[in-house]
Amino acid sequence: MNHYMLELQGNIAKAQAATAGLCRGLVDQAAQEYFRVLDLVRTPAAGDFQAAEARAHMVLKQEILSAEVLTPINAGIKLEERDLALIALGFEGIAPPLQIPGPPVIAEPKTLTLALAGAAGAAGGLFALAALLRLAVDMRDLGLVIGAPVGALLAVLIAHRVARIRLLTRLLPWVFVRPRAWRGAVRREHEKTVRACLVQWVDWAVPTLTVLCLHRAGTGATETDRDKALRRIGKLIYVLHRTSPETLPVVAHELIQEAKNSGFEDLEGLPAFLDQERAEREILTWEPTLRSKYEVFGHIVAGDRVLIERPAVILGGRVVQRGLVRKVRERS
Repeated sequence: MNHYMLELQGNIAKAQAATAGLCRGLVDQAAQEYFRVLDLVRTPAAGDFQAAEARAHMVLKQEILSAEVLTPINAGIKLEERDLALIALGFEGIAPPLQIPGPPVIAEPKTLTLALAGAAGAAGGLFALAALLRLAVDMRDLGLVIGAPVGALLAVLIAHRVARIRLLTRLLPWVFVRPRAWRGAVRREHEKTVRACLVQWVDWAVPTLTVLCLHRAGTGATETDRDKALRRIGKLIYVLHRTSPETLPVVAHELIQEAKNSGFEDLEGLPAFLDQERAEREILTWEPTLRSKYEVFGHIVAGDRVLIERPAVILGGRVVQRGLVRKVRERS
């Protein structure tokens, strides 16, 4: 299990390194599409940000599931259309939605509203504080002096605070106004948020697609290749069973060629029935590393000369059936 996890981590790291440039371009493209949707409206609302988010998500999925991106993820091996469709189907089933928080949009009163609030507050504070101080401490003049600025300050603060109440901004749109969310510093901060969310989604997608490609290569693709090879070789076996003695070498040679084309190894050169010099069995020097390829008959140590009694069956670089070797007895 540890070996498998280390191998998986290595494959993911290779895929991330191979797609680093493509992923940066993908993030740039998705961010451009996101803000292109927002730029179509003068004052974007919540629905506009959701539409921009959906557009960016669609671009991300469309591009990351393309052959241009999946080929380097799959160790540079180009996938067939069927494999691309199956990987895309599996990815769609587990891919999380792209979530981009909208910018903080706060309603604020118009300049005219603040001016009128300040004037009304000054007048109200002037008369109210003058009357209050006259009754309390008999200092009407002090109330006239400080009443206006205090009243204006309170009125402006109240108007600015009331502008944050969404219900009032909807009921009194002619009093309050919602500023553009993508202008100035607010837009720049939102661009950073958008890019961070896009990068986070892509960083999740690349390892996931790596696992899906490895799974597809380890199951479906290998089984499909074996099925094709078995079908072609089986057809020739039936032809060989019905052939005449005169054409037997030709059909047998054709069967060997088909096996070699299907991925079976160690079939180079002419077969022994067409080349008398190859009739003798092969002798090689034994090494411990050959145990993965051959079974041994008797006691054999490194350096012994061994005779191949039965060749190993190797398909696509993997030993399907180990061969058999025995030690060559030197004659004294």
